[in-house]
Amino acid sequence: MPRSDEHSKILTMTTLALAALCLLGVACSEAPSGPPEGSPEWYMAAAVDNFAVPEYVKTVEHLKEAMKAESEVGRQALLWRAAVTGGLARGYAELASAFSEGIEANEVRTEDFQPMINEYRRRTRVNAIEFSESVGKIKEVLDAQDTVELNFPLPEGNGSASTVLSTVRAGNKVEAELLAMEDQTLTWGIFGALSDFTGGAEPSKLIADAGADGIQAPSNVMAFGIARILLDVSIMFDREGINEPRVRGFVLDMAETWGEPHLENEEFADAVEEFKFDMENERRDIAGKRRIKKDDS
Repeated sequence: MPRSDEHSKILTMTTLALAALCLLGVACSEAPSGPPEGSPEWYMAAAVDNFAVPEYVKTVEHLKEAMKAESEVGRQALLWRAAVTGGLARGYAELASAFSEGIEANEVRTEDFQPMINEYRRRTRVNAIEFSESVGKIKEVLDAQDTVELNFPLPEGNGSASTVLSTVRAGNKVEAELLAMEDQTLTWGIFGALSDFTGGAEPSKLIADAGADGIQAPSNVMAFGIARILLDVSIMFDREGINEPRVRGFVLDMAETWGEPHLENEEFADAVEEFKFDMENERRDIAGKRRIKKDDS
């Protein structure tokens, strides 16, 4: 049966409309681009998006999934997650310490500051344990190669400490500056972890290297950096901090195990001396002995 003119017009208009939609990418499009949802690459991309916000909890969750991959994606997710969790543990510990000192300076602030200290210590604990539990897999990566590439995004900022922390330590409330202070302190912590991984590289160098050929670290340097972070984690669990003696002692033993092979390395002699000094003081404090001041040593 022949088509009517009206039917032909409708078909023509429909065809033109579909063509226009195809040009706009609304219809006739190919399959969505990007990695399949749930794949290691997808989790890695999600981590990148959340890190940029920054939404660190989700970043760590996505990296935990991505690091399961037996591939370069999995290795980079593992290393990135260690930098983030180690850095966040330091950042939150620094915030808790600042507010604790604020109470000592001004007891009137106890009611305002104590809940914040409790929350910062809770987050310190979560990230410190996440970091400590990941180092076994990192050792496998370090043992397999002489140089490690750290190919993942850096946090926004220049890695400097927040000047507002001194206001808090003096016992003064901060409200408008609080979120910015937190963000800057967490950024400071992550850059600090990366500095340890790379033998003391300043944030400016890390940023420059990331924008050029990528950040690289000798495996032995990164191993000693992990020992340094583990020692700091142990200190976070002391009586004045999170106060979990069992975890403190366990992580301190880990720090000693990681650090021991590198204690005669003259390449980073100053860092080794500081490590030995802090390790001895941790052992003394756990044993109930007086800490040694640097002037006494």
